Amino acid sequence: MLVVLKILSPGILSSLQDEGRKGFAGFGVPRSGAADALSLQVGNALVGNSAFETALEFRFLGPKVMAVGGRIRLGLAGDVTAEHKLASGSDTIAIKPWQSVTLDDGDILSIDPLKNGATGYLTVEGGFDLTPVLASSSTYARAKLGGVNGLPLQAGDSIKVRTTQPRDGLEKIVSAPLSTVTDVIRVMAGPQDDYFSDDMISKFSDQDYKVSSDVDRMGIRLEGDEITPLPEKGSDLISDGIVPGAIQVPGSGQPIILFVDCQTIGGYPKIGAVITSDLPLLGQLVPGNEIRFRFVSLEEAQAARKQQNIDLDRAIASIQDYFGEGVMDLKALYEVNLIGGVVDASMSGHFPGHLEGVVHGKN
Repeated sequence: MLVVLKILSPGILSSLQDEGRKGFAGFGVPRSGAADALSLQVGNALVGNSAFETALEFRFLGPKVMAVGGRIRLGLAGDVTAEHKLASGSDTIAIKPWQSVTLDDGDILSIDPLKNGATGYLTVEGGFDLTPVLASSSTYARAKLGGVNGLPLQAGDSIKVRTTQPRDGLEKIVSAPLSTVTDVIRVMAGPQDDYFSDDMISKFSDQDYKVSSDVDRMGIRLEGDEITPLPEKGSDLISDGIVPGAIQVPGSGQPIILFVDCQTIGGYPKIGAVITSDLPLLGQLVPGNEIRFRFVSLEEAQAARKQQNIDLDRAIASIQDYFGEGVMDLKALYEVNLIGGVVDASMSGHFPGHLEGVVHGKN
């Protein structure tokens, strides 16, 4: 039987994303992929998937989805709640952040607006049944690559899932999720930091920037005191390669952090680049957030990456069975030895004191 996840309402900027397209920048194809790769990995672990299985990514406001044709287990990743409406009646069940939920045929899951951060994920046990484009199912809407028809999700879209029956009846929850919200972004200088004076570089790292309303998967425009290049250098250069996390300084003097859907070349000087371990933090920035940059060395960036892997493993290891709010954990109860041993009440010596006398008719 064909089992699909039907999109009743897409929310805001919802798309399908995985690890992205690696190795195609030389052909002008952006990497794309998850805006918050950490949350994606934990969300996939929640439903037993491989780390970068394609998931439904939503920004700011989540979608409303329905299971059609059978049961589907979903994982809700991010600081976001949802409401599970049962097809069998009018009952609804509140779904906590970082929790799995199983939808029966006709059940509806409505995801609430994000409380903290900008990006959340809906992972599907077994994954979606998609045809990769250039080794990835990530949606890159500007070129209509991947996802569903190469576009952000639309109301009425139906996405086939691979697993027709959840593996067991137990839901899971991440008891110690990672935090991907911060006000400090670590960067490494360059490759065109020589376009700026020492005073300008200090000004860049010493001030708080405000995230503007111009934020999407392609880039994040910031608002703050202008950063100007050396007069002999100027704000233009021969276009060269860029990657997600590169920080361009255009003629306006207001930095732009390039993000996962960014172009592959650019002609503005880049004062620095966000380190790999902090890229997921960019996916959670919302307009109005204030951030500050801190320059780090290559060794510090490598150490941060190692620590992030440790923290990710710890979050995944914290996944445990979830029986519902206020519901007794029967599995844990059954695993406890409640009986220390069986005794024969008719034999003396088992019940000291007066109770022994009662058993043997002495009182």
